Amino acid sequence: MIRASRLMAADALANPLSRQAREMLPFLAEDERVEQLCGLEAMSQIHAWKAEIEPDRVTAYARGETRITGRTLLAEGAAFRSRRRWYALSFRCEFSADRSAVVAFAFRVGDAVPRGQWRRLGLPETH
Repeated sequence: MIRASRLMAADALANPLSRQAREMLPFLAEDERVEQLCGLEAMSQIHAWKAEIEPDRVTAYARGETRITGRTLLAEGAAFRSRRRWYALSFRCEFSADRSAVVAFAFRVGDAVPRGQWRRLGLPETH
């Protein structure tokens, strides 16, 4: 797995373009808030790793259930979308005690998810 040397979700949320997401987070259930924060971290980390990849969506549970143990979210069956294609993703996301920030992150990008599997996995073609 690739370990993040610099965390990016807080910076992404501070961006004025993220106002709606930032305002929504406090109203989500705790587990959903963690999943959203970790998904945002995943998109930022993937793009920082390879600039030609431009993730616009992450689904943590696309290919398998997520697990939260203590202050760690493990998403071994995640997927992300970039340029209208979905790709396999696994990540480990550690978060703060109050579940408001990502404190450590590691990820692995897999192969493209075949288009024929998108519907079954609940992966939309567009927003």
